[in-house]
Amino acid sequence: MDHFIEEKQLKAKLREILTGWPLYREFRYTGMESSALLPPVISHHCYFCGKEQWWDAEYSGSPRKSGFAYMTYTCRNCNSAKQYYYFYWNVESGKTNSLFIKIGQYPAQMAEPPRELAKQLDSDDLDFYKKALTCRNFSFGVGALTYLRRVVENRMNDLLDHIAQAAAEAGFAQELLKDLAQAKKSIRFDDKVTYAAKILPPHMKPGGQNPIDLLHDLASEGLHARTEDDCLEIFDRSKIVFEYVFRQLKVHQEDKKTFAESLKSLAAKKAART
Repeated sequence: MDHFIEEKQLKAKLREILTGWPLYREFRYTGMESSALLPPVISHHCYFCGKEQWWDAEYSGSPRKSGFAYMTYTCRNCNSAKQYYYFYWNVESGKTNSLFIKIGQYPAQMAEPPRELAKQLDSDDLDFYKKALTCRNFSFGVGALTYLRRVVENRMNDLLDHIAQAAAEAGFAQELLKDLAQAKKSIRFDDKVTYAAKILPPHMKPGGQNPIDLLHDLASEGLHARTEDDCLEIFDRSKIVFEYVFRQLKVHQEDKKTFAESLKSLAAKKAART
C-alpha cells in the first residue's frame, strides 16, 4: 500500500524504519518530490553506554535517492559507538511514487528476548522465541508469528496462573477466578486469551487499556490468509504485550517478596529490642 506523506512526516517515518523496522520490508509512499535527507538525529540503544542515547548522522554529501546507499550515525554521548544503515531509496524525478527499503544494519538488530522473560522460558521455548525474533528482523512475518504463537500457547497456562495470582492479591475479578482451572483445560487458545483479558487487574492496564486484547489477533484462525506485512504488524503488537505482561508480573512478584522480607527483618529487629 502506498502512503501519502508530507516531508516532516517522512523524516519521522524514516527514523522509525531505520531504528525499528525489519530488513527488506518495503515502504512505498506518495507525495510531492521531497528534498528531505535521512533524519539528522535518531534515538537508539548504545552498546558502549549501555542505554538509550541520541545519535548524530555523519553527512558526507546527500545520500543517493535513486539506488543503494548507506548512512553512519555516531553516539552523541560516548562519541565512539557507530551504527551503520544500508538502504535502497528510489525517488523518481518529477513523479510522486517513491520506495524506501532498509537492506542492511550493523550492528545487527538483537534477536535476544529480555533477560526477565528468558529466565521464565524453557530451552525449547527460548529457542522458538529467538527464531521468532530472527524471522521478524528479516521480514519473514508468517514465520515470526508462527514461532511466537507456539511460545505463547506453551506458556499460556503459566501466564494465566500469574495473572490470576495478581488479580487475587488485588481483590479483582474474584468470581471469575473460580473458573481458572476450567480455562486452563480448554484446548482453544482464543478461550484462554479471552479469559486472561477478563481477569487482568487494573494496575496492569496502562492508560486503562487492556493489553491482552491485542493477543486476539495472534489467536485468530485466519492468520494463514494474512500478508507478510500484516503478520509483521501483528507480531510486533503481540510481542510487546507478551513481554510486558511477563515482565510486569515478574517485577510485581519480586517487589512483593522484597517487601515481605523487609517486614520480616523489621519485625525481627523490633522483637530483639523488646
